[in-house]
Amino acid sequence: MNMSQERIAHWFWRVLTGLVFAGTLAMLFLPPQRAAAQPAPGLIGTWRVALALPGGDLPFNMVVQRDKTGPVVLLLNPPERMRAEEVTLQGNTLSFAFPSYGSRITLRLGTDGRLSGEANLMRSAGPATVAVSGVRGAWRFSPTPAKAAANLTGRWMMSYGPRAVPSVLEIKQTGNRVSASVHQPSGDARYLAGEVSGNTLSLSTFDGNAATLWIARLDAGSLKGAQFTATGSKAGTAWTARRSATAKDTIEAVATEKPPVDRIPIRFPDSSGKMVSISDPAYKGKVVVVTLGGTWCPNCHDESGFMGPYAARRKKEGLEVVALMFEYGTDAPSAFRLMDRYKARYKLPYPLLLAGQPTPESSSAALPGFGPIKVYPTTLFFGRDGKLKEVHVGWAGPATGKLNLEAKHHFDETVTRLLRTRA
Repeated sequence: MNMSQERIAHWFWRVLTGLVFAGTLAMLFLPPQRAAAQPAPGLIGTWRVALALPGGDLPFNMVVQRDKTGPVVLLLNPPERMRAEEVTLQGNTLSFAFPSYGSRITLRLGTDGRLSGEANLMRSAGPATVAVSGVRGAWRFSPTPAKAAANLTGRWMMSYGPRAVPSVLEIKQTGNRVSASVHQPSGDARYLAGEVSGNTLSLSTFDGNAATLWIARLDAGSLKGAQFTATGSKAGTAWTARRSATAKDTIEAVATEKPPVDRIPIRFPDSSGKMVSISDPAYKGKVVVVTLGGTWCPNCHDESGFMGPYAARRKKEGLEVVALMFEYGTDAPSAFRLMDRYKARYKLPYPLLLAGQPTPESSSAALPGFGPIKVYPTTLFFGRDGKLKEVHVGWAGPATGKLNLEAKHHFDETVTRLLRTRA
């Protein structure tokens, strides 16, 4: 090696050594990079989760998976697959929430491979905490149910509670597996899923906040059982059902009532503090639909899923929608936060106004001459002349199939008729 080559080699190694040294220093002083939160491998998959109710465990199925945004939780009430609005994961603790309900479920994976935790649910008496447990599996009530004593597929006419409220129970059964819906004059129980084991029918649903358990036995061709809720009694609410004898056995998808008054002075604040009235110039000469509901109401959630796109589609024709929300408690800032999250979830293009609490006294004060509100949701239809024309009570959600189609058709007919009528 000549002198020139030795100099080149000397400077090459000096530069290389300097670069390595600088890189090492940079690694020592740069802050550590946080990896994107991903579900722990032990949490991925399908789980059988149960809420501890006074009347027994209420099971539902849950899928934990990954997508580009991070961890995903799906609540399964076949055929519905409801995605949790928010999901967080820290180690082996999974937390998912439905801010539009104000509810949250937290689960921890133990060394035995089981889940344990609690559900914080919104109820009329305030937040309720319910114990939750879970095991891996796709079964709901029992991993090996007994052979079904009968196929219960079809329509059943139900008598519910001490007042024998007439209701409709629709059942679809394949082998042991069952999907069903219960529709009452006030609304439906959403998607029910479960099984028939021997002569026992077991159904449940959980949508992140609303939770009901239905257990019955088949006796001499009739079903006799009880329905349980997260904060109800240990005995539950008794019900019986018999097979429908005719296709005409049903109840109304939505009841129609005659307005008790022509006008209602509606004026309430939105979450920004702005007072909104249907007497404002923006509503003059328009058909105005006023929905009466609350973020706590599962049937109101289903109605909003329909109402948002419908209101946007027919706005150019002169339709306006306003939602009056009756929320639990007296904490207005908390109620407005819930309402904003509810509005965001369903992308509602109309104002949500805080009108009071879901009590007879509060709703009567909010709606002079009309209240109290007996059923949530209730829908008021005002014509272009500002007068109350029609009242719809209750809502048949998507779980009810044909009844849901009837509810939407009835709503559309009423709006179309009013839009065609000039003031």
